[in-house]
Amino acid sequence: EALLGRVEHFLHCGTIWIHGHSCQVPTTEDAPRSPFGEYGIRKAAIDDYLLRMARIKGFPATLLHPGHLVGTGWNPINPQGNFNPEVFARLARGATLPLPNLGLETVHHVHADDVAQTFVQALTHRSVALGESFHVVSAAALTLRGFAEGMSRWFGQEPKLEFYSWETWTTMVSEKDARATWDHIAHSPNCSIEKAKSLLGYQPRYTSFEAVQEAVTDMQRRGVIEGN
Repeated sequence: EALLGRVEHFLHCGTIWIHGHSCQVPTTEDAPRSPFGEYGIRKAAIDDYLLRMARIKGFPATLLHPGHLVGTGWNPINPQGNFNPEVFARLARGATLPLPNLGLETVHHVHADDVAQTFVQALTHRSVALGESFHVVSAAALTLRGFAEGMSRWFGQEPKLEFYSWETWTTMVSEKDARATWDHIAHSPNCSIEKAKSLLGYQPRYTSFEAVQEAVTDMQRRGVIEGN
């Protein structure tokens, strides 16, 4: 409230986790929300507050909600749904990768450059951006299985995947990796960008695969990932 009447345009970076678990996909900005976890709940509360301030008091807010950020310098979420770079190394070697359940949960990446693009577009399309929230993700989410298969082939390998119940799979990875995977597959985001395309002219330059592959190439260069 201290900023009322003092700023022309307030841009807020949120997260697609404000939605909680996916229901009808691709999820639109106005879909009913069921946020869970401290991060998602607090981000949803910020979103609600700013939109209410915009509606009631005319506060000039625009809310941009990115997916899983990736690009050069980033450690991307991998096909297991966590951040362990060894997952990419296994795929590069052609080793077998265990996945939880049937590997059909989703992750939704976005290149950092595409996020920057929407901040600029929100400023240049101020009249239609005020009081609105927008998803900022790639054109399509990936299933864990499809993600693993695509990355395997990118490395020049044939996919070798095995599927296990959640209970069994968690015994095969570290507690840290299991927690990260659970957070991501419990959300299984798959978000629509039609609103951002229509109102802001958003056109993501990177697919999920392209964004991740750029990051992985950089990780290979830095020796974070060994393999092809």
